[in-house]
Amino acid sequence: MNVTQINDFLKKAAFIAENSTCGYKVGCVGVIKDEGQKISPLALKDPHFRRKNGFIYLKTWNETLKGEIFCQNGRCIREIENLKGKEFQKVCSIHAEANLIAKCAKYSIPTSKMTIFLTNSPCYICAKSIIQAGIKKIYYISKHTDETGLKILKENSIPCEQLDFY
Repeated sequence: MNVTQINDFLKKAAFIAENSTCGYKVGCVGVIKDEGQKISPLALKDPHFRRKNGFIYLKTWNETLKGEIFCQNGRCIREIENLKGKEFQKVCSIHAEANLIAKCAKYSIPTSKMTIFLTNSPCYICAKSIIQAGIKKIYYISKHTDETGLKILKENSIPCEQLDFY
């Protein structure tokens, strides 16, 4: 993947972050080479799935799900209780990375050999999911307030690179 493609995918992540239904706007784009992989027809119905220019990619974001108990009527428990990267059980949304991995499973999109592009580096819980999903590389724009995710990714030899994009 060349620098122009990397920048384009980071821009897509930044743009899609605006779809976040959580106050924490995070976008994610998962990308793999298109080698003719069989993908579920469900993916074709998702407007954020693409098969283009030799790549398969899927865009996701932080999303508050119906019935979420900690985020009601625009009130965010993390803001009310001033939580910063802690109290993981009170995360009000599915994080963009976990959303990506779940949708890849649903759509039969392989995550091994996948590169992800993020607006923020992964939190600790998402980092563990990334490791288990076999994602091979991460590019991100800014650091999460808690850098333990980056530490465990490094321990598991998953390259993470912070980039400014233009």
